[in-house]
Parts: sequence; structure tokens; C-alpha cells
Amino acid sequence: MTLTIKKIWPVLLVVSFVLHREVTSIEVNTILLLVLTSFVVLLNKGKMIKRDFDVLSLLLLIICIGSFTAIFNKPSAYNFIRDLLYFTKPVLLILLGYFLTRLINDWKVVFKALIYLGVGYAVYHILHFVIFTNFNHPHIISHIRGVNGLSNIIEVFSIALIVLGNKYKEYSIFSKKSTKYICLFLLFTSFTLYFSRTMFVGLVLLVLGVLNYLKLNKKGLKYLGLLLLAITILYTYLFTVKIDRKGDGIENFLYKLKIAPSEIFSPKIDLNNHASLWDHWRAYEALRGLQGLNESPVSYVGGKGFGALVDLKFAAPISSEGTIRYIPILHNGYIFILYKTGVIGLLIYLYFLFSLYFQAYRKTDRLDTKNFGNLLSATSLYLIFSSLIITGLYNLQEETAIILGIFLYLKSNSNRKN
Repeated sequence: MTLTIKKIWPVLLVVSFVLHREVTSIEVNTILLLVLTSFVVLLNKGKMIKRDFDVLSLLLLIICIGSFTAIFNKPSAYNFIRDLLYFTKPVLLILLGYFLTRLINDWKVVFKALIYLGVGYAVYHILHFVIFTNFNHPHIISHIRGVNGLSNIIEVFSIALIVLGNKYKEYSIFSKKSTKYICLFLLFTSFTLYFSRTMFVGLVLLVLGVLNYLKLNKKGLKYLGLLLLAITILYTYLFTVKIDRKGDGIENFLYKLKIAPSEIFSPKIDLNNHASLWDHWRAYEALRGLQGLNESPVSYVGGKGFGALVDLKFAAPISSEGTIRYIPILHNGYIFILYKTGVIGLLIYLYFLFSLYFQAYRKTDRLDTKNFGNLLSATSLYLIFSSLIITGLYNLQEETAIILGIFLYLKSNSNRKN
């Protein structure tokens, strides 16, 4: 009976990821995951390792700031609740991953669940690509991404875990090399077919992070230097060749790579040039967020609060339901948090991310503590990067918060044993 119950928890972990990814209604999605999180927290009697509770309380503090400053801006109930949901849900997801991992109590089972879930999604994505892609479409890359999906961070973490197992044999979940290579082939094929810049950078950061190559020491600086050199060579090439914005296939992908930096930061944006505006949309959103704070400089302290909307100054065709002038969410997670919770909230968020990153610096003789710390640190590095372009921890379309909860428990539990 006990053995049967133990087998339920890995299944429930996989179900959690699937529910979060596949249930598109944010209301239904949140209710289901809230029930699931409440269930596993109660089973664990809400017991968290103190250090983990202290870390998680930083996110609760951000919620308190956004809720308090909303009082002064009097948002509509709907807008307030929506923001409250956006800032609360990552906390629920971290708790879900944390307590499910505690119930499973076996890191190998958790790794297997994550890797095979990624492989399952890879197989599905490849089949979907083969069946539903119109290979005669004039804008093939945009079409592929529109039909088959924009990204899947689970696959990236699956690859990173396999790489970790390749470096340390005791961390490999595969009994046969052929199985490992088949899984890697499927994952990399699916990864390539997403044509996602975020996934590409995320994979580089996660792999280097789990291999302990992104610490600011002699070895880390060496790999960081090589990474910067590779980026310099890439962009030197991109800016010395003519790449057509309306080009097909790989040319379109290279154009998006070329404009990636200016897509995030662009001091001059011409609203009358629609092509340029869409190419720099993230930068324009962020600019409008900062200009909105400038209207009342005191808002820089605690933000405009939950429910505050960013005025785009024109009705933009960015919704399937029509045009929108006032938006609640920004792609740039740092400006998003600054706008809602001010400098105080932003500093707390940065402290949260960097406190996780520095887990890799804790000295230990235990291999498990070291590797789990590297996983936690690598995940925080990914969030530091993704906060620039896809809202980071507060991107409710990604499963990173669940994964963060998993690694947080594994690291703290191994450290406690140590």
C-alpha cells in the first residue's frame, strides 16, 4: 500500500506540469493548481526548511507592496485581482514543486520524471510539426512557430539534466547509452524546430550553470570570456551582412537574432514606422512603463500597485479580440515589477534571484549538495535573463517556478544532511 502511494507522487508531479501548460484558461488553471498545491502542502503539514521559507517570503513581501500601493491608485477590482494572481501564482508553483519533491523523496525519480516529460513533449512537437506544417508557406519560420508553439522550457531543462548525468555518471538516469542518445536526439530536434532565441540562450546558461562554469572564478571567467567572444563574432557577422526583414526561412530567424538587443533597449522609436515599432515592441512597452512612473515620481518608491495599467498612447493591435491601449503586463519583467511595486519591489526581486544564484558558491564536500546548488544557481541565471524579455518568474506560460521549487528542496535537503 505504501509503495503504491509513493508511485502516485511522480505521476502527480508530471500531471502538475501538464495542467500548468495545457489548461489555457488562467482561471481554471489557477483553481486546479491551487487545489493541488493545497493538497500537497497539507500532506507535508506545511513544513519547510527555514532558509527556504525566508527566501520564499521575499516574494510574499513583493505581493504585500503591490497590494498596499494599489490603495492609492484605486484600480478596478478585475485589474487588481488579475495582478494579484500574476504575482501569487509563482509562489504556489514553487510550493507545488517543493512539496511534491519532498513527498517523492528521491532525486533520481524526480530527474526521470522531468527528463521523460521533456522527451514526451519533444516527440509530440516533432509529430505536430510533421503533420500540421505547411512547408510551402511564404513565411515558413513564423508559420512553424505559430502552428507548433513558441517554446518549451521543460525540454531545455531535460537536456541540461542529461548533460549533468553525462559529466557525473551517478547522476545519469539511463542504464543504456543508446536510450540516452535517442532522448538527446529527440530533444535537440524539437529544440531546433522551435526557432526560439530565448530557448537557445536559456540552454547555454543552464548547461554552463549545471556544469559549474558560470561562477565568477578563474574557470568561470574563462568560459564567460569564451561565451562573450562567441556572441561578439556572431553579431559582427550579423551586422556585416545584409539580412532582409521579410526574408524567408533561416534569414528571418537571423534577422530576429540581429535585432534582439535593440528589441529590449531602444532609445528612439518611431510610432509612424510600424515595422520598426513591432521590431522594438518590448522596448516601447518598457519605455511607456517608465514614462508612466515619471508622471508621479513618488511611484518609483512603491510602484503604482496591482491593477495599474500602462498607457501605450495608441490602440495597438496586439490582441485577438481587437486593439488595446492600456496593458496590464510588460515583457520586460524588471520594468513590470518596477511599475507595479517600485524600486523596493524590484530590489527584493533582484535579491531573491541573486540569493539563489550564489547557492553555487557554498563550499561542500558532498557531490549532491554541489550539483543541486548548481542546478538552483543555473535556474536563477535563466530567470535573470528571461526577466528581460518574457517577464521571468512572472511568466505564467512557463513552468520554471515549479522547477525552481524542485531544485530548492533538493539543495536544502542535501545541505541539511551535510
